Amino acid sequence: MADGGVPAHFEILERWSRGLQMLHVAHNIASERFDRWNRVTGISTAMLSAVVGTTLFASLSASGLTGVRVIAGTASLLAAALSAGQLVWNYPELASRHRAAAVRYATLRRHVDMRLASRDQVTEADVDVTSSEWEDIEQSAPQLRRCRGSAHGCLAAGSVFLNVSLIAFTFNALQRSVVPSLR
Repeated sequence: MADGGVPAHFEILERWSRGLQMLHVAHNIASERFDRWNRVTGISTAMLSAVVGTTLFASLSASGLTGVRVIAGTASLLAAALSAGQLVWNYPELASRHRAAAVRYATLRRHVDMRLASRDQVTEADVDVTSSEWEDIEQSAPQLRRCRGSAHGCLAAGSVFLNVSLIAFTFNALQRSVVPSLR
């Protein structure tokens, strides 16, 4: 601690480096999740479209099978809904935006780590620059979803679930509580 109970600039950047690492990892996980959902919806749509086409040819040759027609109609509606969903959900763009945010957080973290390498030379200006860069990234970064106990709401890394909203909130609060006290 520095004079007056204010944390040393080094300690602040050290905490922020950990927060940046968590956000970097969280955005990478989100990017991977949206890539995966893009593949799942794309493959599902292609498979359902193939089933619909095959079923329609089969029902034309055997016109007495109403069950086949019902299945073909249902599959056709589901394929259309998935196709529309792919356009609305826009998973490739979300994955790309999360990937870009992860890269920006990683870059900022490396800059912070380089500043931390010269422990005695860390100044208030370093903290201000880091704070400003972090705020710029937060303005352009896509929002991380809150964990709600389902695969859609949590970012999973193996068997570990990260509540990235809590991480982001904690470090935003840390940033607001520590940085103003230095100015």
